[in-house]
Amino acid sequence: MERWLEEQREKRDVLECLLANYNDGRSRSFYCIAATLMPVDVIKKAVDRVKGAMASNKVDASDMKAKARALTTAIRDLAAGLGVDLTLRKKPK
Repeated sequence: MERWLEEQREKRDVLECLLANYNDGRSRSFYCIAATLMPVDVIKKAVDRVKGAMASNKVDASDMKAKARALTTAIRDLAAGLGVDLTLRKKPK
């Protein structure tokens, strides 16, 4: 139980980081789904890729939409490699 709780704390911390640093106002649901379904280390790998892209000026660090787009792409690529589907499924009305 303690191990599961620690994993949930890590997921919460990663999600808080994503929302604080990469939320363009449209990515909240996607980040929540990713944090729920994907391992923490994989999400951190995606963040590291975006940080590397910002360091090499491939992504403008001051442009929140560009950062969010780059992170979303990195997370989707890594999720596809794991066979994880991150699409939101809404219940029909």
